[in-house]
Amino acid sequence: MKFSKLPIPKEELSKISKLVKKLTKFRVVRYSLFLLLIIVVVPIIFFFLLKPKPQEDIIYGINFSNKYATQLGLNWKQSYLAILNDLGTKDIRIVAYWDDIEKTMDNYDYSDIMWQLDEAQKRDVNVILSLGRKVPRYPECFEPDWWKNIDNPKLKNLELYEYVKETVKALKTYDSIKIWQVENEPFWPFGECTEIKESVLKREVEIVRNLDNRPILTQDSGEGGFWYPTYKLGDYLGISMYRRIWYDFWGVFLGRSIYFKYPLAYWTYKIKAHIFGVPPKNIIVTELQSEPWGPDINSKLSPEEKDKTMSKRHFISTLNYAQKTGFDKFYFWGAEWWLLEKEKYNNPFYWDTAKALFR
Repeated sequence: MKFSKLPIPKEELSKISKLVKKLTKFRVVRYSLFLLLIIVVVPIIFFFLLKPKPQEDIIYGINFSNKYATQLGLNWKQSYLAILNDLGTKDIRIVAYWDDIEKTMDNYDYSDIMWQLDEAQKRDVNVILSLGRKVPRYPECFEPDWWKNIDNPKLKNLELYEYVKETVKALKTYDSIKIWQVENEPFWPFGECTEIKESVLKREVEIVRNLDNRPILTQDSGEGGFWYPTYKLGDYLGISMYRRIWYDFWGVFLGRSIYFKYPLAYWTYKIKAHIFGVPPKNIIVTELQSEPWGPDINSKLSPEEKDKTMSKRHFISTLNYAQKTGFDKFYFWGAEWWLLEKEKYNNPFYWDTAKALFR
């Protein structure tokens, strides 16, 4: 049996038309419709004008933290050599931890970071060297205890500047250092840190520039930062790229942490770069999520807990997502965990999959 469409009576159409006209007389309705139009149409326009193209020659690098490797129960030197020799990466981001280097005021010990630089230099590995008081890995800030006990803010800043100066002077002889990173997400409120003011970061950058002519990278949150205030102080902008996390979002959920997937399409990063005035060619994805983010350190999470934010399927989908963003430099975040999975749990998937990219 076929049913014919019933036409809307002219009287009803007339009533609807009059109702719409009455509603649009109200300013709040007009503004709401205009705002809705912008929300719907503008992203579509941006997408077609600025749609990113996957790059053909993508550089993949690795983040490495000797502190994090140790926390996972690994021998950090053996882990570092495995990353260089077995994975075969030619690009790595490593960290000069202030609390290890200057445990007592004016006494500097660069042995750990110099060992890493020596091994990188032997293999012609390109290094991004991160320094400052806020650097990669939780709790984000790694200041010496003696510095925390100084009450005078000006004196604290002077000691920080002195540390930055001495560190660059001690390490600038290494040709393997291609980029200096000064502070890590300095304006993003994450970690157990006190505020880093723009004037302080600006002075740190000036100190590095006065001592060495290599480019400087400043870092911001890829998902939440405003980018340009951070980028304008350096030559490159480093950003994070996370897909699935476990976080409390600054107490919004009454102190409870939740599992969360960022609702961001792959093309939003490039559009964000244009909106905030950062050239995409000057952006490096320095933290591409490739390990779990859960309620405890990854060595203590159950398989079920780990899979909520980083499973084999998530690893591949995150990699595909990143490749479509149009950027050409990605540094994996979590190689230490890959090694733990491979050696302790007989799960070489992450290690071997990444290894294929480096070869």
